[in-house]
Amino acid sequence: MSGKNCEVLLTGDSSGQMYNLAVWDPDTGTFLSSFKGGSSAPHTCTFVGNDYILSAPPEKPLLNAWQINRNEQMSLRMFTPGKVNAMTTSPRGHYILIAVQEQISVYQMSTGRLWCVVSSHYQPVTCLTFTSDGSHFISAGADGQVLCWSLATVLSRRTLPGLPSGQVGKPEPKWSWREHALPVTDIAITAGGLQGKVFSVSQDQTCKAYCIVSGQILLSVAFKIGLTAVTTSINCDLVCVGAENGDIFQLSLRSPPRTVAVTSENMGESSTLKGHKSAITALSLSLDGSQLASGSSDKSVKLWHMKSGQCVRTIEHKGAITCLQYLIPPPGLLAAGGGPPSSGSSWQPARKLVPLLKGSDPNEAFKVNLLSKEDKAIERYQSRQDEVLPSQMQESTSNPENEGKLKELMEINHELYTFSLKHILHKSV
Repeated sequence: MSGKNCEVLLTGDSSGQMYNLAVWDPDTGTFLSSFKGGSSAPHTCTFVGNDYILSAPPEKPLLNAWQINRNEQMSLRMFTPGKVNAMTTSPRGHYILIAVQEQISVYQMSTGRLWCVVSSHYQPVTCLTFTSDGSHFISAGADGQVLCWSLATVLSRRTLPGLPSGQVGKPEPKWSWREHALPVTDIAITAGGLQGKVFSVSQDQTCKAYCIVSGQILLSVAFKIGLTAVTTSINCDLVCVGAENGDIFQLSLRSPPRTVAVTSENMGESSTLKGHKSAITALSLSLDGSQLASGSSDKSVKLWHMKSGQCVRTIEHKGAITCLQYLIPPPGLLAAGGGPPSSGSSWQPARKLVPLLKGSDPNEAFKVNLLSKEDKAIERYQSRQDEVLPSQMQESTSNPENEGKLKELMEINHELYTFSLKHILHKSV
């Protein structure tokens, strides 16, 4: 990894021939490391804090799991209710959302408990993502709906202020956006937590923007072809949209239109990047917005220089791109000096993964398992004293020499008591 760029590029393809996921230096195109074992379905690769990577295979009801500093998959078996359509974890890694068909299961990572199952989509869920502060998550489906959920409402076991009592245990989305007429193919959220903006693209040839605070639709841009991927810059001034024919459209939001519904030709500062031969499957902008990475079903990842609009590098793969993400490398990923993850590294994860439980009890009390790097038994002083003292007394009385000393001390104690009773107490009276 070059010194001037602190980001790496994570990619994955559908073949799984050479690796499941790969890490690249975006400046030089150098291969840095890989995570082996099978392949990952689209919209399922996610990080658990800075410690683990999870993804779902295309046809199996389980998860792939890697410790961030190891090449091989973990031996832990994490089964799911069915084949996973989409998956994401909260920013701090406390909860994981797994979409199977139209249902979304919410698991607590520290215990593996199935906390809740929500189902407001009537066709399979296609995308899941959290807001940057972890307070809300967005789901999109083949039914054209984009739903905004409050995590507190989903997890609550009592009536929250301002909510009807009948909603406990049966959470409803905070906002329901039903503007798309065909399946939603991708969603993106800008930074800022509740102040962030949600962008969605669909096969109905539109890209839409929503406000999480007010629930209003902010913008709807119509194109002449179906859309398959979307990403935004960190300051929300640029939106990049991928199309079914391999084109990438850039939409500038520095001078937004005065009306909500517009066409792509009326967006002012916009341009098109051409280079892919097939549908765009994933897009990701670098942190500083200077580079765009695009993945396609033509088995290639292209890196674009945003100011010039030129493709500066192409990274070939063995299958259609299913995962593509710029990221700041976690400490464990660079534990071996930026090379392949090493099992001999001194870095250790700050948490432990546990298997996902199959069912949930709505009456079960909330609990959290506290795990440290060195699992130490926590015992109260009194309980430890109760365990130690009887054993010490048993050892002392079983020795003949100790028995003699104990008898002698008892006699001395009796003599002191008699002396004090005869001379001290009588004189005081």
